[in-house]
Amino acid sequence: MQSPHIEQLAQSFAALDESSKASFCIWIAIQVRDVLAPEEAQRVEISQAVATLQAWEAGSPITGDHLNEQLMNANDEGLYAYLDHELSGTNTAIEAVGGSVCYIAWMAYRRAGERLPDGIDQVNDDFITWIVQQAVDCRAVTYEACLSAIRKLASK
Repeated sequence: MQSPHIEQLAQSFAALDESSKASFCIWIAIQVRDVLAPEEAQRVEISQAVATLQAWEAGSPITGDHLNEQLMNANDEGLYAYLDHELSGTNTAIEAVGGSVCYIAWMAYRRAGERLPDGIDQVNDDFITWIVQQAVDCRAVTYEACLSAIRKLASK
């Protein structure tokens, strides 16, 4: 069920500057990583994705292609390799972090003036509502916590 806060969240997110939007996506990914038990196999892959996102945010020369390969590379390695064909909390955690990677890859491709590959070409600011929903579904965040995080970023 969609929260009545989702419209407010989407509008507040859209008003953020690009850097704050990236910071929010990374915050979501960190919350998801931290809700997973250390022994869960996908936590390693999620931790690597979070580290890559943080490096990108810090100014490391990480390309959209590199971020996109974090999702799934030619060797079928990456976050999406852990998706189970049955619905599970693990899937929503992977989708939330994968969504954050997609959003930041979209930003990286646009900054570089490069063509958006399939999948990434579907991303825009409205995509954040889906990312948040995945994070809420895996109990990593609440809508209220997301709104609070966005407000803090907006006041920077």
